[in-house]
Amino acid sequence: MDRLKALEIFKTVADKRSFVKAAEALNLSNPVVSRSVRELEAVLGVRLMQRTTRRVALTAEGLDVLERARRLLDSYAELTAASSQSASDMAGAIRLTAPSYFGVLPLAPVLSGFMAEHPRVQVELLLTDEPLDLVAQSIDLAVRVADELPGSLIARRAGEVRFGVYGAPHYLRSRGLPRQPSDLAQHACLVHGVRGRSRAWRFSHPVTQQAIEIDVPATLQASDTHALLAAARHGSGLALLPAALAEPALQQGELQQVLGAWGPAPVGVHLAYCSRRQPLRVRRLMERFAEAFDAPPPAALPGPVPALA
Repeated sequence: MDRLKALEIFKTVADKRSFVKAAEALNLSNPVVSRSVRELEAVLGVRLMQRTTRRVALTAEGLDVLERARRLLDSYAELTAASSQSASDMAGAIRLTAPSYFGVLPLAPVLSGFMAEHPRVQVELLLTDEPLDLVAQSIDLAVRVADELPGSLIARRAGEVRFGVYGAPHYLRSRGLPRQPSDLAQHACLVHGVRGRSRAWRFSHPVTQQAIEIDVPATLQASDTHALLAAARHGSGLALLPAALAEPALQQGELQQVLGAWGPAPVGVHLAYCSRRQPLRVRRLMERFAEAFDAPPPAALPGPVPALA
């Protein structure tokens, strides 16, 4: 038995929680995957998994072996990657996910330049404001906008995003201009997220250092930031938006920023991935993103921090 391959098969079954999905991911037959795990259990002398017709669960011994297997496979991958830093590595696919509002700026110019320089690299870009499961979705790299990330991810801070609260001028004329966060209780608010998510917007004052959290009344909840932008432009209420996304509408007079004296620290942009075993093409793309995201943000008043991932 190729024990290194057996550990890889075991790790994939554990990550996918399914023998069938692991077989599909590894391009192996179901019997081969099942036999490999059984042989590994026999060699180690422990039961690694509890199997039912619907799910796979790791035993306590299986969890310990999984952690050790991850470290061993990562070390082996780093060893092989270090010996193959050739131009031929800059070929293949990169599966990337990012918030929807990153699609035009700054991702598009970075990806355009990167692919022009490396024509043998193909990028699949998944734009969504909802955090995806990187293992289940076979994602190489995720751009996450959040101050905290799950402990299962490896992350590199690459920059920051500023936010603001915006409303259409005709909406503000009819409903009044909010002067402080507590005034939001009298307004229609357009909230990012879905049912069950927190609707709290957090503010702080740069002079008094006062911090406040407001559970805003959600007239509209949407999982896509562009939908909130469109609703705000049409006068449906006040929206919490990335400053760069709102800037064109602000310049055209379609939106007006409010509560400018209130705002928290910018939200961090992180490059997140599951394993240190990354091909050269992914590492090079991460470097490009880090350079782009670390550029000075566009001029805008700070705004409240949303719970975006």
